[in-house]
Amino acid sequence: MTIGRFNIELLEAFVAVAEAGNVTHAGTRLNRTQPCVSTQLRRLEERVGKPLIERNARTMDLTPAGRILYQHATEILRSHEEARLRLSAPELTGTVHVGLPEWYATGQLQSIFCNFVRIHPNVKLEMTVADSATLHDMLNANEINLAIALVSQGKPKPVEMVEEPLHWAVSDTCQLSDPLPLILFPEPCPFREIAFSALARSGRQWYERITTTSVAAAQVAVLSGAGISCLPSGAILEGFKLLKEQDGFPVLPATQLAIYTQSSSQSPIVDYLEGHLSELMQNTIAPRSALAGKMTPDLRVV
Repeated sequence: MTIGRFNIELLEAFVAVAEAGNVTHAGTRLNRTQPCVSTQLRRLEERVGKPLIERNARTMDLTPAGRILYQHATEILRSHEEARLRLSAPELTGTVHVGLPEWYATGQLQSIFCNFVRIHPNVKLEMTVADSATLHDMLNANEINLAIALVSQGKPKPVEMVEEPLHWAVSDTCQLSDPLPLILFPEPCPFREIAFSALARSGRQWYERITTTSVAAAQVAVLSGAGISCLPSGAILEGFKLLKEQDGFPVLPATQLAIYTQSSSQSPIVDYLEGHLSELMQNTIAPRSALAGKMTPDLRVV
């Protein structure tokens, strides 16, 4: 059987459905109508000659052919987008220093920065990973040019923000009786007060078992069963159990993140990177952050 050439728009529709979980969400992501996405998916299946998605009463699952095509389609779209950006991007030269919270310094986000310097070979990228308070201080001191950071109460509220959920994270081996052993980050981490206030409102007792400045250390401590931590979606690992209201744990408010730049000395590199990252964050932060890393699509319809 001969398979016809792939059309970029058809591949975009297929990958969007695979990653969004259903046709409606995929249409929103692509700014296309639901009938349009359904038609494009059907056309792609006709071109391949095999079903790509198996539709059941409540679920959508990739078929074996769909899983093969998904792996290749994501690479095709990535290469297509890189070529488009390289051809349309302005010529940039110089150095840019960016700051990231530790839980955002993940493979997918770092690949975004690696693609950026590949598209702009005359740009040198310096990256600092630190807590949001430190990143704000570094911005104020003009030590970094741009940062993705938690919204600061001491600064004017950014026009564009994205929200990322917070979760109670634990392993199956951790005891959930009071007093609860907590794994926290030191002051001035805002997650501390959020956790304390939520537990106090629900009448739970707790004690601070581990305090660490490292997200990686907190993750290891959670996996080992040492305690419960309050973590953003981007820091949730496979193997974590997320506690809900039915487990006796209150709902946590979402964190607010924004892109901050220096108040002065803005450069064309920073302007371009700020716009690129803003679009990325608006499009990819979901109930479980896509910036946490590439995930195998799980097509359960909610």
